[in-house]
Amino acid sequence: MKPLRIVSFGLGPIGMRAAALTAAKQGLQLVGAIDVAPELAGKDLGAMIDSPGAAGIIIDADARKVLAATKPDCVVHCTSSFIPNVKEQLEAIIDAGSNVITSTEEMLWPELQQPEIAAALDERAKSNGVSILGTGVNPGFVMDTLPVFASAVCYDVRHVACRRFVDATSRRLPFQKKIGAGMAEAEFRELAAAGRLGHIGLRESIAMLGSALGFDLDTIEQDVQPIIAETDLRTEFLEVRTGQVAGIHNTGFGAKNGKKLVEMDLRMYVGCKDPHDAFVFDSTPSFELRIPGGTSGDFATAAILVNGIQSVVAAAPGLRTMLEVAPPHLQR
Repeated sequence: MKPLRIVSFGLGPIGMRAAALTAAKQGLQLVGAIDVAPELAGKDLGAMIDSPGAAGIIIDADARKVLAATKPDCVVHCTSSFIPNVKEQLEAIIDAGSNVITSTEEMLWPELQQPEIAAALDERAKSNGVSILGTGVNPGFVMDTLPVFASAVCYDVRHVACRRFVDATSRRLPFQKKIGAGMAEAEFRELAAAGRLGHIGLRESIAMLGSALGFDLDTIEQDVQPIIAETDLRTEFLEVRTGQVAGIHNTGFGAKNGKKLVEMDLRMYVGCKDPHDAFVFDSTPSFELRIPGGTSGDFATAAILVNGIQSVVAAAPGLRTMLEVAPPHLQR
């Protein structure tokens, strides 16, 4: 069987990891690279990621030109968190007749916040015979897909509570900036109120989990608060002084008729003392899962995108969710 032809679209830290992993897989062939950053244009991707499998692939900002020249089976897309920002990019991929797996957080459950765009993308994908899947580590796995799969051993689930506590000390700089590390509290609150800071996708995780468990949620809400450093802290990229923001505390819930059925507790900050992922079912039988140390976000996001390529290529045409494709697993 011929390897699937893959194009990497978006070469930030996650995109670079995904490109390197793609180039190392036996069943995949990296054939193109797209990024609009001027500093990347014209560079050899193979040299940048130290990969013979990507040698000679020149990074280009013209997506439609690269897609027409390479004719990929699938595009690994890592550019923005928000659907309106990626709409034209996804349209270009679809029009080229390629499937796409994307890390855009809102694409986990796109009809929640962008129903009109989601419907248009779905129709366009079906017309072109390709599928689109949004996934990642969170959203995409830890606080949604993983508990959905675990529910298969339950007779019934009455309530689910998910926790993810992340030590941001070793995470990439864009992640540390996204959670406000090193900011003054007033600046954090201003940016958070404007929707320009913090984790994206908690609402989508709640919606997906609630739908999978048949809760028929009528309310989804979330709140974002700063976690303030109690001592001076330092990462490879920045310093957090006592009294500054170390990260975020993001909580959310999904309810039906005023009763909370899904609850989320997400803490991502520099200096987290007990990093872990966990969920607890009030169920028959009762069920609890805890991952000490948590799931390594930067590596795991790249991995699920690449390991999920086979699932999205095999999926029925249209806009798909993690509930509608074959569960991704390790691909050699």
